[in-house]
Amino acid sequence: MGFDEKIDRGGVTSSCTDLLKFQAMFHRHFAGGPVAAFGPKGEDTVLKGLNAYGRYRADLIKDKIKKKKAKLTARTLIEQWDMADLHMLSETGSGRIEGSERTAIVTIHDSPDWSRWREYDNGIALARLYYAGVLPGIARGLGVKIAFDAKALDLERPWSMTWTVPGAEEKNHGPIHSKLFDRTKESIEVARRTSMNNGALYYFCADAETKVFDMQGEAALREQVRALAIERASRQKKAHTAAGWELNVKTLMDHWDGQLISIWKFKKGLLNEGTWHQDCTECPYASAWQGLGKRALDLGYLYDYELHPTYYRHYHPDMVVQFEAIKTRGDSMCKFRVSQPGRQKNSDPAFKGYTGKDI
Repeated sequence: MGFDEKIDRGGVTSSCTDLLKFQAMFHRHFAGGPVAAFGPKGEDTVLKGLNAYGRYRADLIKDKIKKKKAKLTARTLIEQWDMADLHMLSETGSGRIEGSERTAIVTIHDSPDWSRWREYDNGIALARLYYAGVLPGIARGLGVKIAFDAKALDLERPWSMTWTVPGAEEKNHGPIHSKLFDRTKESIEVARRTSMNNGALYYFCADAETKVFDMQGEAALREQVRALAIERASRQKKAHTAAGWELNVKTLMDHWDGQLISIWKFKKGLLNEGTWHQDCTECPYASAWQGLGKRALDLGYLYDYELHPTYYRHYHPDMVVQFEAIKTRGDSMCKFRVSQPGRQKNSDPAFKGYTGKDI
């Protein structure tokens, strides 16, 4: 979020770790949720959503390769991967990538998303669902081949996937390492794109669920968003209580569960124990939804409507969440107005009421 940011190599990798845990958490609720709610039909539905998300990501990879004025090969696919997960393997020693221009073998020993999935009772099933849906979508979108054994994935032992680019030459054998984190500006952009992808994953799963299951799907989606909010708030409440901190607005925002770099951008605002007033000018989720069209913004507004009040009130039941403007209703920024009346000062500004465009 940038309240106490560190824009250096360690700050970026720490932020990417957080973002990949968020991807696993989003997947738990927005892909695993429809399976829990609707059974086999829900699983079929969400696999289509994850596949569409993969095709969306394939376009991002193609755009990156084009900007580098390179050809699509197995090497450039890995080097221009659109989000942080594969780049982090070589950076942290949590995996390895080897191959040639034609073939790249990615072996994962561990990763932040794996660590989050391991916390869930159905974590292995969630991880298998993710890869079974997303990887074929990326391969299809790029016109390449992907091979992996989902049943062999147990989140404990090393697990591999193999990318093959038909027509590429079998040459330049050896390790494949993007060295992304040597380039601070570019690594920050990949971190931002990783966050945008989390918003996109939500959209593609939500779009599939609500189209197939209609009003029942929307009701289930609202429950899934609230469940995500409760998981986030519960994690923070537990950590803050264990640290001996008072649960108030300032504690929550000073120790927010987000990134150390300004992926979300804010104007200067007010933060104390009872009040947080700040305007968000750049939100990666809203940016992704804006690029995907009106339906994505509408589903994004559902996310905002259900998540923020649930999140803050679960952390402390006295908190009140309001917005003077919000991007998913068409405004240029989100004007967060969070209060905890019992902790407010007389000098704190009052909520003016909604000042943006009507729905």
